[in-house]
Amino acid sequence: MNLKLNGRQKTILLGELFGSCIEDSCVIALEGPLGAGKTTFVKGLAQGLGVKEVVQSPTFTMLNEYHSGRLALYHLDLYRLSESSESQARALGDQLVLELDEFVHQKMVCVIEWSELFKLIERDGSHTSYLDELDHLTIRFAYDIDEGISGGAQNDEGQSEEDLSRTAFLAGSGVVAERVLTRVVGKFADA
Repeated sequence: MNLKLNGRQKTILLGELFGSCIEDSCVIALEGPLGAGKTTFVKGLAQGLGVKEVVQSPTFTMLNEYHSGRLALYHLDLYRLSESSESQARALGDQLVLELDEFVHQKMVCVIEWSELFKLIERDGSHTSYLDELDHLTIRFAYDIDEGISGGAQNDEGQSEEDLSRTAFLAGSGVVAERVLTRVVGKFADA
């Protein structure tokens, strides 16, 4: 499923819809280049869950927890794994999997930025990613090609990165993920 997101507010709205549609628990894997809207989506998700704290990217801590909403929100950022040596990535990955095992089967929402980096974490010597073992949603953010960014912060028309159109590619893997995805897509179409 592909959704067109015309700027930052639509990305926040998509996150809010996910936050309002998740009833019990959900794992959401986010992918996309720097600045594509992953953290913006999480801010909207937190609003939809009723989180009162200010949501910030956990790039350096790898995990932020928010417990003031209707469900606990665990916000992970795996970007640091890409900057680590193979042995460091494996050690960080092992630690991360242990932490995830503590809460991932509870009533909560776990959102993982740079989830594609789970491929750096082998599970029990196999090439199966920890994420592949979970019922989860995948959302891949991409800039619309016709509005590509030139010169970093602005495109040729002077639009800032946050106002550029994006596409969100959504996929569910499992019964819970498919149910949430169906509800969100229906509400997004009505918005």
